[in-house]
Amino acid sequence: MKYFSVILFSTIIFVSCGTTRKTQTSKPPVDSQLGRPKVDSLETMSSVLNNMNNLEYATFSGKIDASYKDNKGKDYSFDVKLNMKRDELIWLSVTGPLGIEVARGMITHDSVKILNKLEKSYLTTSISYLQDKLGLPLDLPTMQDLLIGNPVFIDKASSSYVKEGDNIVISSQTRYFKNLTNLLMPGYLPELSQLEDVDAERNRSAELSYADYKAQDDKQFSQTRKIKVNYKTNIELDLKFKSYTFNGQISNPFSVPSGYKRQIK
Repeated sequence: MKYFSVILFSTIIFVSCGTTRKTQTSKPPVDSQLGRPKVDSLETMSSVLNNMNNLEYATFSGKIDASYKDNKGKDYSFDVKLNMKRDELIWLSVTGPLGIEVARGMITHDSVKILNKLEKSYLTTSISYLQDKLGLPLDLPTMQDLLIGNPVFIDKASSSYVKEGDNIVISSQTRYFKNLTNLLMPGYLPELSQLEDVDAERNRSAELSYADYKAQDDKQFSQTRKIKVNYKTNIELDLKFKSYTFNGQISNPFSVPSGYKRQIK
């Protein structure tokens, strides 16, 4: 299940985290990552967050060129067909270098189904399987935000920002991560999110980069993404969207052929 595991586990490694309340203080709060006082502006934090590029959709379908580099520096390439129904499901089909479908998967709020066509096996389990596998909490909405290119891990109650030249840098903290997100102006487009675990002993960090924006109605869609995660294993995943459609009809076929063996977790 090598190809599917790569795309599945890499793209859903970022998850919705709990929030922390913003502490009030009489002194100017200092951002521990930026190392300088947070700057007040005529533009409120709420305005920045509301203007930030965020794609709304009912359904999404895309074809992706994906490449993955493992810990030994070896590269893998594969094609991915992605369908999503917002707040309901993620459906993935992974095709290997020879153009043969090697795996298929479906994720809902509480379940994960993986069909391994190479080994003629399947796995049906709860979403806690992925939580245990990665050592991270997971939820469906944040997986979908990551795949669609919406900003993630920004908690409105604990966010602030500074101006960096023509751009804006948002600093935010959730229960698990500190997050610095750079926005390209004037479109408020996420360019780079740097994540650092609030628990230094976990030694977990990540980078999400967004590029090659193209107009989509009144928003912009990032056609090129890079995901880097440093935790139990290092993940480096590049995603290039070859085509995509919003709010069209989608099909999510998933059935287990006869003769397939159930995989034991």
